[in-house]
Amino acid sequence: MSLFRLLFRWVVLAVGAIIGIGFFLFALLAFVAILLVGLLTGRKPSAAFRMNRNPWAPRRAPVPPGDVVDIEAREVKDPAPLPLQPPPR
Repeated sequence: MSLFRLLFRWVVLAVGAIIGIGFFLFALLAFVAILLVGLLTGRKPSAAFRMNRNPWAPRRAPVPPGDVVDIEAREVKDPAPLPLQPPPR
């Protein structure tokens, strides 16, 4: 039984190592392919990340570049004090 357990552990370890090396080689080949395409075309790959805008946000007119935009100042009020006792149960 001990021999069977030892062989099973070695097989699981070998299969895990093969899968891990496979994922590593896949990532390495994908990186090299992207790098070669970038070098051959002379363009960087597009990796821009854009978040969706809030659909409920008010629309503002676009500001021309180079202009300074002032922000309307408003007073910051002190927060309400927190109770020191835990809430009743």
